[in-house]
Amino acid sequence: MVERAKTLRPRLRERADQAERLRHVPDETIQEFLDAGLFRVLQPKRWGGYELDYGRTQVELCNVLGQACGSSAWVQSVVACHAWCLAMFESEAQDAVWSRDSDTLVASAFAFASGRGRPVEGGYFIEGDWQFSSGSNACQWIILGTPIYDGDGPPQKMVWCLVPRPDWEVVDTWFAAGLKGSASNDIRVTGAFVPSAFTVNTAEFDGRPTPGSAVNSGYIYRLPLWSVFPYNVSTPALGIARGAIEAYVQYMGSRPERANMVQRQLRIAESAAEVDAAEALWLSNAATLERLGPSAGPWPPLLLAKMRRDLAYATMVCVRAVDRLVTAVGAHGMLEDTPIQRAFRDVHAVANHGANNWDLMAVPYARERLGLPPMQQR
Repeated sequence: MVERAKTLRPRLRERADQAERLRHVPDETIQEFLDAGLFRVLQPKRWGGYELDYGRTQVELCNVLGQACGSSAWVQSVVACHAWCLAMFESEAQDAVWSRDSDTLVASAFAFASGRGRPVEGGYFIEGDWQFSSGSNACQWIILGTPIYDGDGPPQKMVWCLVPRPDWEVVDTWFAAGLKGSASNDIRVTGAFVPSAFTVNTAEFDGRPTPGSAVNSGYIYRLPLWSVFPYNVSTPALGIARGAIEAYVQYMGSRPERANMVQRQLRIAESAAEVDAAEALWLSNAATLERLGPSAGPWPPLLLAKMRRDLAYATMVCVRAVDRLVTAVGAHGMLEDTPIQRAFRDVHAVANHGANNWDLMAVPYARERLGLPPMQQR
């Protein structure tokens, strides 16, 4: 799969500016990802997927794709992970999506704005708006993180609702500084019935078998989801940072008077070392998942907090590596269509995802180490 991704890199690089102007990944890129099987990497084998190891797969592919186009790497990683998510639903839901075409793509929106649901006979009635659904323009189904209310007061629970395209629409809202081509638009549901078989209570994603485990025995479908999900939204920073280093080296190489400046050389060395360290941290935790996953853990709270900490930290280190180069590239490197400026915008967009927020992920780890209870959410 990595070799297939490498063959696509020149074309992704050629289309990077187009993706930004379109504000979505070009259709040709989506088709090439389909043809290469890049959306099948976490899909169950019984549906023709590759069911590859979780964590390492995202690292290796984003390391390649992100060097050429951050938005394309982001969309590949995020959309591919939804096959992993769908595999945790009951078999009836999987059949509805993949029985006619196992290449059918699924989107997600977990940030609910006005989106909500209520119990009805046989399932739930949902409506409202959800935010930040990357790549949804290319998808036929969507998983919506939905708070369920039954009367007044706080929501009773959170469920994932699987909804077909006729019941939802894309609202064009993604006018962003970075990852411009990710098409992370809003989703609107004016009113839809979701059968119970097309829902999963998110409380079940704690490392025990999921409803989908009855038909998909692979360990990746019963991982502790909330602690490992950030692999899908953090690892694009790795390839983006490597692409920035490559662009900086090429630019300095074309200016011999600058290439011979020791201070520029030091920036290259330090940024490259940081990115290598970040990759090692991502892969170290992936190795832990591969070791513990088949035996279903154990998943001590400190280990889960460490994984969340490390995923956010590795992202932050990649941001630092890019920032160090951008501040020394010169005026030409600040033009919007230059690779290093695009990498600067894209890597900051990756870091701004809530799952990659260092402040949010560092404190729970420290409190766990100190034996303190989790902080109450306000």
